[in-house]
Amino acid sequence: MTELTYKVGVIASIFGVTERRIQQLAKDGIIPKPIKGNYELIGCVQGYIAFMQERAFGKDSGALDAHQERARLLKAQADKTEIEVQTLNGLLIPAAEAEAGWAALVVAFRSRLSGLPTRGAHLAIGKTDFHEVENALRELVQEALTELSLYDPFENSDSDKEGGAAGGTATETDGEPVGRQLPAAE
Repeated sequence: MTELTYKVGVIASIFGVTERRIQQLAKDGIIPKPIKGNYELIGCVQGYIAFMQERAFGKDSGALDAHQERARLLKAQADKTEIEVQTLNGLLIPAAEAEAGWAALVVAFRSRLSGLPTRGAHLAIGKTDFHEVENALRELVQEALTELSLYDPFENSDSDKEGGAAGGTATETDGEPVGRQLPAAE
């Protein structure tokens, strides 16, 4: 049986690529090289199908495809632009800023909690009923938790520069609450 052979233009038309791409595929050994300017149809189809299957299933033969690399570059650029847009819209913040915010919150939390024993002791003095002491301490803890839930580390970042709570350890309390002030209960 005689092999069907065709000119490069016919093979390119069948595959839906340029003639130059067919020549490149032959040079790369993906499809058979032409014999007297003609390409063997069956060999070309089989080689091209195998090549496309390898690309589809991620079995790259080691040669990087310029189209794949361009697609990766475009995706990376699009991802970067999306992150920049989300940052500008305030949906994302830099990791260092998030870490600083969490660190400030932890320091404020520690500072607030370290003051509870002293404040609790003052509240307990003079109370003789267990339930009165328990309720006073419970209110003190609830007040601290409410205050911390409203804490904004970015609003209070100036304490870092002045050697405030965010800059050191919180082993003592100065009696001042951290975070935003709560409205007085009526």
